[in-house]
Amino acid sequence: MADDNKQGAMHVDIELVRQLAAVLDETQLTEIEVEDGERRVRVARTVTAAPAVQYAAAPAPARRHIALPARP
Repeated sequence: MADDNKQGAMHVDIELVRQLAAVLDETQLTEIEVEDGERRVRVARTVTAAPAVQYAAAPAPARRHIALPARP
C-alpha cells in the first residue's frame, strides 16, 4: 500500500474500503481481508457483546405460622 512519494505517505483506496465495509454490513461478517499483489486491506468491525442479563434474587419464602393448641 505504500506509495513512492517523497513523504512516504500511504495511499488508501477509500472506495475499496467503503465497498468492503458494505460487504461486512450485507453479510453480517465481522472482518474481511483482501489481497492483490503487494496490497492487502483488512476491514473489521468491533463487536460489543450484549451485557449479561442479571436477574433479581427471588424473594425469601414467606414464614409459615403454625398455630399451637391453646393451653388450658
